[in-house]
Amino acid sequence: MRHLKYVVLALLSVVICFGLWSTDNDVAGIPEDIQHYAEGAGLEEFKKLILEDPAGYGYKNEEEVNSVTLGPGFEVHYFDAGKFDRVTDSLMDLSKPTGQYEFIVYSGGAGKSFLSIERHNAGFRVIMAGGDASRLDKSLDIMKGSLSVNYETTSPALIKDGNVRFLVAQINGKEVNVPDVPAEKSAILGGMNNNHVWDSEKTIKFLRQARAQVR
Repeated sequence: MRHLKYVVLALLSVVICFGLWSTDNDVAGIPEDIQHYAEGAGLEEFKKLILEDPAGYGYKNEEEVNSVTLGPGFEVHYFDAGKFDRVTDSLMDLSKPTGQYEFIVYSGGAGKSFLSIERHNAGFRVIMAGGDASRLDKSLDIMKGSLSVNYETTSPALIKDGNVRFLVAQINGKEVNVPDVPAEKSAILGGMNNNHVWDSEKTIKFLRQARAQVR
């Protein structure tokens, strides 16, 4: 069973490369120093943690862990419960940034796990490694396919609400999203899934209904 592990990584020195990246992470608005750390020390810390229990994290063996690659990353936002009374058709208006960045880690070309990092003092730290990134990987593919050429000029953000994730983007002045909703929560969210792009206005309606049910 996959599980998450929270760690604090104290860095005595951080090497920052001031280069230009031409990857999906630029599109997602990942700062250069965050990207550089994730590609280097962050991914190595990820491997070190997963190697403590490869099977527990869903990996076959040490070789698979050492062969993982870093995929796209996103700035993480959380919903702000105090904002849900606003009249808005924007999920971003209902959320707030966390200062964290979450990356998909690939194994064999498919989304496997998550690597989450944040700034800490003068450096960075890994705050989460593990989990199942396969659904979010599919959400990203759906978003790319739907946005087509527009994707390269769009900066998707990631909103997390417990174990539900939303990739959110602006297309021609209209906000859309692709949700990563676990099967057990799909019913209370109007049957939402990551098979297609949703208008954020409709998503907000389902979220408000779901919150009303648990009050």
